[in-house]
Amino acid sequence: MKRIILPLYVGCLAVAFKLRRFFLGFENANLFLSRADKRAVQGILTANGAVIGKNADIESGITFHNCKNRYHSLVVGNNCHIGKNVFIDLSEKVIIGDNATISMASKIITHLDMGKSSLGEKYKLEKKPVRIGAHCYLGIGSIMLMGVELGEGCLVAAGSVVTKSFPVNSLIAGVPAKLQKKLD
Repeated sequence: MKRIILPLYVGCLAVAFKLRRFFLGFENANLFLSRADKRAVQGILTANGAVIGKNADIESGITFHNCKNRYHSLVVGNNCHIGKNVFIDLSEKVIIGDNATISMASKIITHLDMGKSSLGEKYKLEKKPVRIGAHCYLGIGSIMLMGVELGEGCLVAAGSVVTKSFPVNSLIAGVPAKLQKKLD
């Protein structure tokens, strides 16, 4: 019975997303995605432009910002895990390598915009992609800022704010994150 009902349920969620997108706009549908059952999230993302590898596990509560009516800026590798309540800014590409883990409540930011603040005169709108290498681990609540590239096998400690790129096998921690040691 479960084999029949589960695909119908997931299909209904995908249809609900499409209907919201058509009648209420993409932003409303995107909000619906953040509350959707995790079993439907991956299908909705791929149907709307994301590239998701095999055996990826994307938890519910994921929030996307600046999607531009599609998720085409998101690339998730094989065997990745994206935890609950992760926030991903898709102003630019976000590429997550194979076997990477993004722990719950982490944030990936790809742009800086001061809006209408007078600071906008000094700090202009800026966008840069974020790349997380294969076999990387982002601890709970970590933040990746625009332009950051993590080499393969990096471990980011919980609560760290990563403001610059790091080479392969780096253990990084802190605010701002600094190299703590090289991993074997």
